[in-house]
Amino acid sequence: MPPRGGESAEPAKPKQSRRSSSRSWLATTPFWLLVIVTMACGVKILSLSTDPKIVMVGTSSVASHYAHDPAAYAAAAHTLLASSLTNRSKLTVNLDGTARSLEHEFPELQMVSLSVPLIGSRPIVYVQVAQPSLVLQATGGNFAVNKTGLVLADVPSLPSGVPLVVDQSGATIRPGKQYLPSSTVAFIQTLAYQLSAAHLEVSTFVLPAGSPYEVDIRLEGKGYLVRTNLEADALAQSGVIIATLQQLGGKDPANYLDVRVPGRVYYK
Repeated sequence: MPPRGGESAEPAKPKQSRRSSSRSWLATTPFWLLVIVTMACGVKILSLSTDPKIVMVGTSSVASHYAHDPAAYAAAAHTLLASSLTNRSKLTVNLDGTARSLEHEFPELQMVSLSVPLIGSRPIVYVQVAQPSLVLQATGGNFAVNKTGLVLADVPSLPSGVPLVVDQSGATIRPGKQYLPSSTVAFIQTLAYQLSAAHLEVSTFVLPAGSPYEVDIRLEGKGYLVRTNLEADALAQSGVIIATLQQLGGKDPANYLDVRVPGRVYYK
């Protein structure tokens, strides 16, 4: 019987629509699986471990007297990296901040640099221990000091080849703190170099108590004291010391050789 009103009925196609939808989902499944796998691989590649590898760079035999064990540097770097979630990714890790924090925690470190590997997740920490310019001997022990006068670390045993300075002031010395002016360090280094070049072996330099502008020198095997002036030129004073001892012809002063006054030499 034909439909009323002359209208024709259209056939319903629910089954065909469901089949098309099913085929479409199946067709795109490999694409989405590829996307998920790619994202997972990306997360894996960009993830960063908090367990760093320590590489010691150019640590001299002298610096090894007070350098920490690499495990100590690794433990400190791990603590810093683990302190923030942003350090778990190669894209957001704070390399410079971590390096500066390590330098602050370990004053003996002259250079700290962090890098992340292209392949792998373990960060690499390069550390270089500073070479001391002199060793300061005081009531609290022996301390390595760099060229700026900063105290690097306490020294368990005295290294050779570095000027030894005896501080008689009794002041407290702490690693990581400025103790001597850089000019004083440079003054002592100049004297040490010039006297050594003249084959005069220095036993110790002395910073006498109550005389802030004086540096005394004890020569190896000699009983007299050489007095110098920190406010005068170190190169000129070393020249006067060498010339005077040569003029004495092996007849050493009994008590002292004083070159603190420019242009004059006193000895007894």
